[in-house]
Amino acid sequence: MRRLSRRQAALEEGESYYVSMTDMMVGVLFIFIIMLSFFALQYRSTTATLTQAKDSQTTALLQIATALEKRDVSLEIDKAHHVVCIPATALVGDDTGKRCFAYSGTPTPPKPGAPAAEQRASLVNFISADLAGSKVQASADSANGVLSFPADQLFLPNTATLSPNGQQVAGRVAASLAERLPCYGYGGQPASGCSGVKMAVVNVASQAGFDAFTDAGRQAAALALQRSVTFHQALTAAQPVLGKLTNLPPGQPGAQPLLRVSSYGQSQITAGAPSAGQTIMILFQPAP
Repeated sequence: MRRLSRRQAALEEGESYYVSMTDMMVGVLFIFIIMLSFFALQYRSTTATLTQAKDSQTTALLQIATALEKRDVSLEIDKAHHVVCIPATALVGDDTGKRCFAYSGTPTPPKPGAPAAEQRASLVNFISADLAGSKVQASADSANGVLSFPADQLFLPNTATLSPNGQQVAGRVAASLAERLPCYGYGGQPASGCSGVKMAVVNVASQAGFDAFTDAGRQAAALALQRSVTFHQALTAAQPVLGKLTNLPPGQPGAQPLLRVSSYGQSQITAGAPSAGQTIMILFQPAP
């Protein structure tokens, strides 16, 4: 009986050894499968990044372009008409001249639920693209939500009267705002696909440098404010819906017009005409 017990103990010890080895191999195989899955996901993500772009046309081209080569070339770009030209030698070799292509100028809409700052940047980019398509020169600062126009391109010299070009610019700006702002306020007929983000105020503002201790400086400050009022009136006259939009539902206490007027500037020692260096801006401020 004692020999049988020893033999059984030896068998059990051998079996436990093989069981431990089997468990270890299963664990290693399991870790290997996890690592393989991870690398497969990384490969899929990298492939999607290389074959997709913000522009749908570019995405389609990347899916068929399998042998892209890097070359250093000098580009010529017309941002207003979305045209880019590259030297023909980069494409054909010994050919001279250049080859030009059109590209999409439509900004990418933000993802649903994006932060208000991102929604504002998208709004500014869309309006800027609208104006570029209408050949209106405007500077866009999407990070801070600002569209700006040199005042001397909108107004007759040293006056608050819009020039013929200024009237055309005001009409095109008003058309773009009327198409997009109803989504960001109340009292209008918003288009489909609104993100839900609202604006607290959209200010038509003027910026001017002036010497507050001189008559000419105070005239410059007054002229800047009057120009803001004139541009605001031109926008609401061209698109009456802009004057109906509010920052809160109509009738709610504290509701104010969404499109308003402001002016600001820094007193400084300046020379020249009162209107020198003035800028008309549209400032977009999201609701908290």
